[in-house]
Amino acid sequence: MLKLVSTPIGNLGDLSPRAAQALQEADIIACEDTRTTRKLITLCSLQIRAKLLAYHDHNGQEMRPKLLAYMKSGKQIVLVSDAGTPLISDPGYKLVAACHDQHIPVTAIPGVSAPLMALTISGLPTDRFTFQGFVPQKQNAARAQISGSASLTMTQIWFEAPRRLAKTLALMAEIYGDRLAVITRELTKLHETIERDRLGLLAEKYAQSDPPKGELVLLVEGADKSVHSYEEDAVRALLGNILQNSSVKDAAREAEALTGWPRRSLYQMALSIARNE
Repeated sequence: MLKLVSTPIGNLGDLSPRAAQALQEADIIACEDTRTTRKLITLCSLQIRAKLLAYHDHNGQEMRPKLLAYMKSGKQIVLVSDAGTPLISDPGYKLVAACHDQHIPVTAIPGVSAPLMALTISGLPTDRFTFQGFVPQKQNAARAQISGSASLTMTQIWFEAPRRLAKTLALMAEIYGDRLAVITRELTKLHETIERDRLGLLAEKYAQSDPPKGELVLLVEGADKSVHSYEEDAVRALLGNILQNSSVKDAAREAEALTGWPRRSLYQMALSIARNE
């Protein structure tokens, strides 16, 4: 069996009794960085008998068959990320998919998640939202992803590095306009902060100051349904973004829900994009 176990993002008190029990009963703990997980085990005074194995983007292809073989032999494997809920902006989903393909049971022990915590305390709409992950490091890729999300009418959640925050805020202010945004920093830690203001004002502030310290979650309100026109270029950009992780059929369905465009038209447009026409 594979157990996905959430770990604290800062406050050690957020490690649940079930999570502690799973870690202590595991035969193998697969982790992004064994040093980080070993430190957590020590700080929480856990009695661990498991072997710690590194599992991340760079060794996933090599490690997955080994982990699957361990589970088939009856071993209990726990998967953790460096902090928070596994598979949220980390490579674990391929292991979960492989488990399902080979009929290996998968379960999760839930806990804290930085994107969801940031959303709930942001004061932005929570009924519909999208998690965008990290803003791409290359400027052209960042512009493309942000532009492709401009027509979304739901709250957007992004991860960003402190040193790139000022540049990202300026780019979002340029593309999104002066929407309301929220920056959360050091969630669950002693110096947790929430900053809520218009993108333009936030961009101006951080352009004139040193990069903030600590881990960030950036949230931006969605496009205004009453004024957004959903021009064809914006819809094409949106479809291009969705197609990175979805089929043509699923992309058309999702874009229909977001834009109100006819699904038949969206399907043909998505098909054209997928064929690079």
